[in-house]
Amino acid sequence: MLYLYEINKSMKPLIHLNYPINKDILLLESDKARENAKPWEGGNDYKIEEWLVSYNPKSDYISKIMRELNIVGKPRFFYMKPNFTLKPHKDFGTECAVNILLSDETVPINIEGIDYHYSQALINLQKEHSVVNDNKERIILKFSIPDISFEQVASEINYAVPS
Repeated sequence: MLYLYEINKSMKPLIHLNYPINKDILLLESDKARENAKPWEGGNDYKIEEWLVSYNPKSDYISKIMRELNIVGKPRFFYMKPNFTLKPHKDFGTECAVNILLSDETVPINIEGIDYHYSQALINLQKEHSVVNDNKERIILKFSIPDISFEQVASEINYAVPS
């Protein structure tokens, strides 16, 4: 166990991926999913109107991405409105996620005080993170992984970019 602790202690909270995404297909899927998007909701009727989510979009292409990345996750599209700040938080019910940025702008995700720019990445969502969006909408395909640790997914995922 000490060995695993040492690995976890030194591991970065974001691993870049280089999966060959067909962005045009995903943007079309995103447009379809937007029709069902709703404000993100937390406990106690807490809603964020500037951060919309569409849960469980179904498509052969999305299933293929998960299979080829070697992940089991819950796909969803997120739409962050311009000039919105997602305050520092840790995700509840999601250990980690693969995020694929579909919009052209690449504002960074801040994880524990460090900015990370990415186009696609495995992210440890049990570390405090936030996003300050610019003046354009930010669209993400997120594969939420609820019950497998970041470290385990990192050791098994395909298309990871060596750091």
